[in-house]
Order: sequence, then C-alpha cells, then structure tokens
Amino acid sequence: MNNMILFMKQVDFTAGSLGSPVRAYILENLSSVCKSHESHPGIIILPGGGYNHVSPREGEPVALRFAGAAYNSFVLSYPVGEDIKKEKPIETVRQLVRHIAENHERYNTDPHRLAVIGFSAGAHLAASYGTICKGEGLKAMILGYPVISSGPYAHNGSFDMLCQNEEERAFYSLEHRVDSSTLPSFIFHSADDKVVPVENSLLFASALSRAGVDFELHVFSNAVHGTSLGTEDTGYLNERFASWAGCAVSWLNGKLGYTT
Repeated sequence: MNNMILFMKQVDFTAGSLGSPVRAYILENLSSVCKSHESHPGIIILPGGGYNHVSPREGEPVALRFAGAAYNSFVLSYPVGEDIKKEKPIETVRQLVRHIAENHERYNTDPHRLAVIGFSAGAHLAASYGTICKGEGLKAMILGYPVISSGPYAHNGSFDMLCQNEEERAFYSLEHRVDSSTLPSFIFHSADDKVVPVENSLLFASALSRAGVDFELHVFSNAVHGTSLGTEDTGYLNERFASWAGCAVSWLNGKLGYTT
C-alpha cells in the first residue's frame, strides 16, 4: 500500500437538501517534502444496500483501498428508504460532485480527475448518474455487481424502494438510458450471483458497446453477492474476485491520465 496513506485525514460533511453524510479520506499535499502530486484524483463511493440501507462493508474499506492508490475518496450515505421520497439519490450525487469541484482546494482534489464507484444498488445509482445525468463533472465510473434492469433480471427490492410507479421503473432501467455521452465504465460481477443476476452487467455492457462507449467487463465464475473487496475484513474472502480492485485502479488511472 502506498506510504502516503499515512498522511491521510478524515473530513466529515453533508451533501444535498437532506444533509446526507459524507466521509472523505483526504491525502495531504506532500509535494514540498517528497515526490508527490499537489492534488490527487477523487473517487465518490456509493455502497450497496438495496436502497433501504447503506452497507458499511463497501464504504470505508473501499476508501482505504483507493487511498492506497493515491486517490481521495468520498463515501456518500445517500438517501434510502422513505427519504427517497424527499430527495432522489441521483440529486444528492449531483450536489456532491458540484461541492467537491467547488471546494477542490480544500480537499486537495483535482476537479478534472473525478470518478465514481458503486456496488449493487449503489452501482445503480452510479450508473444512473453516468447515464441520466451524462456523468456531469465525472470522467469514469466503476460498477460492482450492479443493479441495472427493471426487466426480467431485476432486483425488485431495489426498484421497489427507489420507484413510486411503473413509469419510474422504466425510467431507471438503465440499459435503455445508455448513449454516446455515457461515462466510460469498468464493470465486475460474478456469474453465479444469486441476488443480482449477472445479466444486469451483460445488458449494460451490450448497451455500451452499441453506443460506442469505452468499457471493460470482468465476470468471475463465483462470488457471493456483496463480496466487496473479497478480503477477510470485508466479510467474504475470495482472492480471485478480489483482483477486480487492482484491475479497476489500473483502468481508472488510464482514463484519468494519472500516474503515482
């Protein structure tokens, strides 16, 4: 892990009209004392939880993994449950992206090198922003075992929490929202996912291909849904599945033109 993680601080603030909590993991500017960047790329982390809670297993551990790769991380506890009726999570993400860009000096973060990563329902939220909002202010997205489709392969629990009617369910079926402006995407899933079928990722990748959008897709043979980093500290040790993180960092560095 990068030694610069030793020079990291936590900053807590809120985003959106509901004051959704954000915990940021910010690397210090060390350029005056060693070979280091004045600012770092940033990544917004959207944990899963079926839009009824926000999973801690896909929050801080993922932030620390990216901190080790010299990224500043912003873990958003977006609106879930009844709060969705008050503010759609996609709007909270929009406000967070703008806040980071407007306060990039405070967070020592390059506003031109921002990305998002989401897991399960959090990946649906990331992909919603990357399609419906055209990824405003972001350069790329990473989607882990994403909820995508409200069709035959839907994770109905997520759509039941997010959507109020059939019109909204159709609107948030994201394989139909992809166009040439969709963010470049790194996608990973397991073929035997019993909660969110792998067809969600396959449908989204096919839509990206048709639209001419750059993407990379990794389908592992087996992993429990919600495996996160695939490490002991995140609950499900799976060394093969865990390789997604290194591949994602390498891919993202390329998209952002970033070298450590």
